[in-house]
Amino acid sequence: MRTELSDMRIICITSLILLLAAPAFSQQLPYHSQYMFNGYLLNPAVAGSTKELPIMLTFRNQWTGFTGAPLTMTLSAHGNFKEKMGIGGALFHDQTGPTSRTGAMASYAFHVPMNKTKLSFGLSALVFQYVMDKSELTTDAPEDNAIDGAVEKKIVPEANFGILFYGDKFHIGLSVPQLIQMKVDVGYSGSMNKMTRHFFADAAYKFKVSNDFEIEPSFLFKATEAAPMQIDINAKVLYKELIWLGASYRSQESIIAMLGLKKSGFAFGYSYDITLTSIKKYSSGSHEIFLAYYLGGKVKTGKSML
Repeated sequence: MRTELSDMRIICITSLILLLAAPAFSQQLPYHSQYMFNGYLLNPAVAGSTKELPIMLTFRNQWTGFTGAPLTMTLSAHGNFKEKMGIGGALFHDQTGPTSRTGAMASYAFHVPMNKTKLSFGLSALVFQYVMDKSELTTDAPEDNAIDGAVEKKIVPEANFGILFYGDKFHIGLSVPQLIQMKVDVGYSGSMNKMTRHFFADAAYKFKVSNDFEIEPSFLFKATEAAPMQIDINAKVLYKELIWLGASYRSQESIIAMLGLKKSGFAFGYSYDITLTSIKKYSSGSHEIFLAYYLGGKVKTGKSML
């Protein structure tokens, strides 16, 4: 009985951060605020959808000042292969309190031409190591052997699936991360040790306002099988293929400001999330940066930057 109670305390403690910060959308996947510049992180069907080969490094420090808050790092790249095929890959590390996921992903996409548009189907295979360091946990029974410095590890395979309909100025996508819903046995039972299937739907369209300015509104719907849907509403303004400014609203979670610069194939982006949930009492917000290089020529704002 005592072991069961201790296991329940572990579950509660490791879940507390996410429950405080995102009561409307309980998710296992890390947040990204600048995903509109790297849609491959959301949808494997994006692989090979651009003429350039984007190589992108992203770092996110979520809820700065809150002990145990998520830290996420990703390195990704994708490109064309024999015109109708795309391939991609990513390395990632996500740390939240005593738990972490470190792994790699490989993707394949097939693109079907449809007049001036294309329809793409993508599949990713990924494997990661899930780690729980119980030495970082505390309970009301310090002598409890259930958390006596134990570090539990589990190798987890998973898969993501996606569909993308796109052209030069728009895209509509649907993706299903954690398709298999693998179980992760780290010493306790229940729904918390299962990779939960997610559902993402997004769309964007780029309008040319003048010779110098373009504006691109977009949105992203996110849902899991056991949580309410969340929506991101975004807009960014691009000036002379050099500078962009943007803003997002993430329902019941945050308001986001973005800015960036691109030149000669290089790009830099920064975003700051103003938290709207109760965690704002303990955190000054979230910071995210990305650095990118686009092989194959200068980045053109008139083309998709996914």
